Amino acid sequence: MFDALYLSPHFDDAVLSCGGNIHRRVGRGERVVVVTVCAAPPPNDLSPFAKSLHERWSQQGEFDRAQEDRHALKRLGADCVHLNYHDCIYRRADGRWLYESEESLWGDVSPLEMFLVDELAKAFNDVAPLKPDAEVWSPFAIGDHVDHRLVKLAASAWRKKSKLRFRYYADYPYAESAPGGIEIPLSDSDRQAKIESVRCYSSQLSTFWEDDVAMVKRVSHWAERALE
Repeated sequence: MFDALYLSPHFDDAVLSCGGNIHRRVGRGERVVVVTVCAAPPPNDLSPFAKSLHERWSQQGEFDRAQEDRHALKRLGADCVHLNYHDCIYRRADGRWLYESEESLWGDVSPLEMFLVDELAKAFNDVAPLKPDAEVWSPFAIGDHVDHRLVKLAASAWRKKSKLRFRYYADYPYAESAPGGIEIPLSDSDRQAKIESVRCYSSQLSTFWEDDVAMVKRVSHWAERALE
């Protein structure tokens, strides 16, 4: 049974936001599972926006985000569960793409998707065996990405029906410009393990940093935080 469960909207979110804390917990003998929500393979039919993102992600060659995630979490010593839900850039309803621009990622969650809140809450409850005193960590949805907000809403719905302990993490890198929260103490070993695991997401590095040096500098200096 697991001591802690981290909800990750996308393949890299839990590692970017909590990688050091995950490594810290595993190092003291805890079992940790990271549940990535938007982990279904990309569909064959892509919107122009999704195609443009795939072109950027493939600059380093063919990419497999699920495999990147497995490698990253293996480095931290955490278990990995991938749910069969698409990233918002792939989702459509009534014959149209729901999120087909950079701006739409930070806009309103489509009313056509609100059914996912209860569906995800049930999936979270059933996904892994947890100890009675286990902690569940959810994104706080800093930055307002639609997938982060859906996961937070689903976690809140689950919380109302559960006796588990729930906590929120500050979403990195969006939380760089959002102060507040309780800093989580990390060792140099925890920080280094996080950096090595972040490197596993090779297709995504150019999204946030100009190169590896910039990534190491920013990740090293950012303090992981818990929010209530």
